[in-house]
Amino acid sequence: MLAVCAALIGRIIVIDTHEDYIAAAENHSTYKLTLATTRGKIYDRNGVALAGEASSLKALIIPSSKTAAELMGKLPIEKYNSITQQLKGKYPFVTEVEDGSCEGEGVTVYRVPKRYSYHSLAVHLVGLCGKNGGESGIERAYDEWLSDAAGELSVTCRVSASGRSLDGADREIDDTTPVSNRGVMLTIDSNIQNIAETSAKKYLECGAVIVIEIDSGEIAAMASLPSYNRNDVASVLNDSRSPLINRAVATYNAGSVFKPVVAAAALENGFDPESEYECTGTVTIGDTTMGCIRHTSHGTENLEKAISHSCNTFFINMSRETGGSAILEMAEKLGFGQATRLGTHYSSSKGTLPSAAVLKNPAELANLSFGQGKLTVTPIQVAGMMAAIARGGEYIEPYAVIGLTDEKKNIISQPFSPEKHRAMSKATAHILSSCMRTAVLEGTAKAGASDKITSAAKTGTAETGIIKNGRRINQAWYAGFFPYESPRYVCVVLAENGTSGGGSAGPVFKEIAERMSLLL
Repeated sequence: MLAVCAALIGRIIVIDTHEDYIAAAENHSTYKLTLATTRGKIYDRNGVALAGEASSLKALIIPSSKTAAELMGKLPIEKYNSITQQLKGKYPFVTEVEDGSCEGEGVTVYRVPKRYSYHSLAVHLVGLCGKNGGESGIERAYDEWLSDAAGELSVTCRVSASGRSLDGADREIDDTTPVSNRGVMLTIDSNIQNIAETSAKKYLECGAVIVIEIDSGEIAAMASLPSYNRNDVASVLNDSRSPLINRAVATYNAGSVFKPVVAAAALENGFDPESEYECTGTVTIGDTTMGCIRHTSHGTENLEKAISHSCNTFFINMSRETGGSAILEMAEKLGFGQATRLGTHYSSSKGTLPSAAVLKNPAELANLSFGQGKLTVTPIQVAGMMAAIARGGEYIEPYAVIGLTDEKKNIISQPFSPEKHRAMSKATAHILSSCMRTAVLEGTAKAGASDKITSAAKTGTAETGIIKNGRRINQAWYAGFFPYESPRYVCVVLAENGTSGGGSAGPVFKEIAERMSLLL
């Protein structure tokens, strides 16, 4: 007996002191649970987080019959049923909860980082991050940088030799999430973004809004409707309105909002803005009859009246005098037919311009003169064109990304450099601005006029050729800038399936301009 006892004692001493056995004991006495994982944040121009800004509550639960009984009366029945099997197990686990009322014996509630809140701003521009990284928007374009800033919040629990959780035992919290303060800074201003989104939602079901700071070319707001909850993407996958599409960077038929481009080309090639044309309501080109809205006769028109009334026949005649090549050249100078670089790794759609060969066909040239035919544009491109006019003829490529930041939000990358060049003379820009001011005072853009702030604008109602439920689908535009005397901001509104630019999109422009006037 003494020999057996001595052998057992010796063996215990070996097990208790041998490094391999000590390490094995340690490994079997702890259990690590991840509460949250994080990645780099996305900021607005003022350092306000647009992604990585939210938080949620998670409960660390130590399974036992007593814990199960306690939680039955504290958790919603659906939630309780979802964790029933885990409560019967022996290992601790983590689950998201709505509030901290379930905390008690066997349950500890932690507030942890969450990628998105329900009321996030600039959803489409910021984009979506899934299990495998960025899937759209800035999240996808800068996925590598954001992923490299990965952090984790975890808790290590003690368990018994059999693996049973030990409630009340010391727990170790490991938090590396501060590294995720590194990120990407956008040009978006959260205050202006909020104004754009809330104003648009009042009037539009589907569409887009762009607000550009004229002096810099920075995009202060980019909204796309309808929006969606990034924490519940599955609920909108079959939505016929396609909420996941960022309409601000997608292509659309332009309509008369393109007319300032045609007018700029004509003026740069010697067109006299005071020359007159007699609008009879229609014009025949070959076998095709084209006309103004409802074939209305505008009578004698000069450029100011033609832009104010959005007279198609005037622009058809002017395009004949100017020629398709000159119009294409001006369109390209203003960013049409090419992707707009919103950042180093992120661009809009290109849109389409008809070729010079196609415009040798008189009917195709006529269509282009009032923004129809093979032409498609993005809201970003229209905003860039309008900003160039408001800026006195200098084109600055609109952009949305300032650069990469460190953990203290300092820019550490080379700032994005947008394309800059003179697209038209100051004189041409001044004439166009004056004409669009008249459009607001007494023309098609009157619906966006305000007695609180002055503006200049051009409307557009573009035919798509699509008929739905017996009704023709049109795209309605309102593009302008304010204040008129000293332009600060461009605002472009696209209303999908709108009745008219003024009627459908004008009220959105008006509300945004009035609310932003308080910020000037």
